[in-house]
This record gives sequence, structure tokens and C-alpha cells, in this order.
Amino acid sequence: MRIVTSLALGTLGVLLALPAEALTISNSDPKPHTITVKSGSDSSELTIAPEQAAQPSCQSGCTIELENGDLYELKGGEEASIDGGALFVDVVPGIDDDMTGATPAPAGDAAKAQ
Repeated sequence: MRIVTSLALGTLGVLLALPAEALTISNSDPKPHTITVKSGSDSSELTIAPEQAAQPSCQSGCTIELENGDLYELKGGEEASIDGGALFVDVVPGIDDDMTGATPAPAGDAAKAQ
């Protein structure tokens, strides 16, 4: 029984130690921006000062509304920035750095296409 309890507590400790994927929004503009974050039935307003960042709650997806009324659907875990009054998604978890989205064809298939 002690072994089972020890294993269960160890597994719980590992799960709690895993980093949470938080949405991060930074403000690159020289003026503050107020955003509205809608997640499920919850809605909150957040002001991000110039050259600062915030991590609004967006665990299972949310909608970000900027002051100009633009809406952005995010999944959570992204790194985004406000620049020129627009929101740009800079990093999406699980996407390769090259961002090509293309899958290379096997060498034999490439030769047939020519």
C-alpha cells in the first residue's frame, strides 16, 4: 500500500511541476492598450502599459478584443504582441520555427513530379 501511495504522490508531483501554457501579450506601442479577454462566460478588461507584458487567463481558448473592436481567437499558450494597434501572434506552441507548413515530399516522389 505504501508503494502505491508513493507512486501516486510522485506522479501528482510530476504533473504539477509541468509548465503551464500561458497566453502572453506584450505591448510594443508607446501608449497603453486596454484589451477585453473573453473566456467562456467570463470577461475581463486589462490594460497593458507600453513595453510591458500581461498573461491573461486563456486556458482553453479565448477571444481578445482590442480597443478598435478587432477580435482575435486564441487557443492559449501563444505569445502575441500589440504593435501599431494590431495584435500579432509571434509564437504558437507546437509550430516549427520555419513556419513553412510544407511537408517535404520523399525523394522518389520529387523525381516523378519533374
